[in-house]
Amino acid sequence: MKRCPQCNRTYTDEALSFCLDDGSPLVSAGAPSSGDPSATIQYPQPRETTPQPTIAYGPGQMPPPSSPPPQWSPMPPIAPQKRSVWPWILGIGAVLVFLGIGGLILLIALASMSGNNNNANTNSNSNANARANRNANANTNANTRSTLSSYNDDFSTENWYAGSSQYGRSWYDDDEFHMHSTKTGYIVLYAPDRKDYYDENSTVRITLRSVDGEAPNSGYGLLVHGQKTDTTFQDIGFLIKNSDNPQYAIVQHKASSETKLVNWTPSSTIRTGTTPNQLEVRIRDRKLDFYVNGQFVTSITDTDNLQNGRVGLYSSDTTEVAFDDLEISR
Repeated sequence: MKRCPQCNRTYTDEALSFCLDDGSPLVSAGAPSSGDPSATIQYPQPRETTPQPTIAYGPGQMPPPSSPPPQWSPMPPIAPQKRSVWPWILGIGAVLVFLGIGGLILLIALASMSGNNNNANTNSNSNANARANRNANANTNANTRSTLSSYNDDFSTENWYAGSSQYGRSWYDDDEFHMHSTKTGYIVLYAPDRKDYYDENSTVRITLRSVDGEAPNSGYGLLVHGQKTDTTFQDIGFLIKNSDNPQYAIVQHKASSETKLVNWTPSSTIRTGTTPNQLEVRIRDRKLDFYVNGQFVTSITDTDNLQNGRVGLYSSDTTEVAFDDLEISR
């Protein structure tokens, strides 16, 4: 058995060496070997239980300062370190500069390639034009036909017959050529007998209009391949009616008699009223193609093999019509 010399607490656990209450070293609790009952036993000194006296201080008096506690303050939080944006700005700027330089180099390269291609095309076109000019000159020199490409008559000069007859009347007015027939028939008038007015393998165009907007009953229009003897005439006529139901027809005059090659056919390309129309006949050997205001309407084959003749004008009834801007292109 062991005991604490300070608090006299005893312990049976021989393994303990210190008091569990005050931590004093334990001593053996056996009786003294002398067996003296008056052997001295050390007891702990009694604890001071008398309270500290209260000290009163007068007004204005302060208690004596006690020992100040150690000065300390909490560590301030570590502020997050701000990262500079300049490296990013400089990096982005450098990338943009490199991209700009690369784009400039690419543009210069493309411009150089384009310039080379243009030079190549220019040289190629120049060579092709030179060859075409040489061929054209060779063809012109080899061709003994007239070099006249077209002939225009705007009716500002009085070349056509103007006057009256039993068939009708024709006259010039304000740079136009006017015609009307007698009440019961039609009138055919050919151009002057000059090579400018012949139509072999040519394209013939003319502008025409109804002066009062009425459509002659038998139409009015353009003649090609006109040929006349002392007693007869023959030609092919391209006629229109500018009525509310506009129509065209192809007629043939042979031995002074009129027959229909193409019967009256409605066409929305013909303008009505007083609005002018343009008629066009394209002659290629025995084939004739017919156009109204630039639009193809029909074609025929010349079975009588006329192929050449003078252009002419046609009108019917008493309705006044006017012609202008005759063009013969070869």
